[in-house]
Amino acid sequence: MPLASPPKQSATSHEPTCTNALCLRNYEGASSVTIDVTLSQDGQPVHEMTVTLDPLTIESVDVPVAPGDYRVQAATDDNAAASVCTLGTAPTELAFVEAGNGIISVVGEAY
Repeated sequence: MPLASPPKQSATSHEPTCTNALCLRNYEGASSVTIDVTLSQDGQPVHEMTVTLDPLTIESVDVPVAPGDYRVQAATDDNAAASVCTLGTAPTELAFVEAGNGIISVVGEAY
């Protein structure tokens, strides 16, 4: 019996994605918050996004970047914070962004 041919691989490249790499939380009880997020590597912005969260919500976001260390900067109208975070596909390879009461924070490896 002849062996099956190996599957053909696509010649198109897939953009790397870090799944659930950003976890954003709004702990304001009565108002939505809009957060501007910038990921930088070697001082150069590589991805930017704006996320609006309803009161008391959490959202996980995939980002189209290769796994690695990134400076994650998050800003609201009132405040800003930044931290260097390892982003990837493991559960601890993420940036956790919290906003509420006029404060915003960014930490890596939130459990």
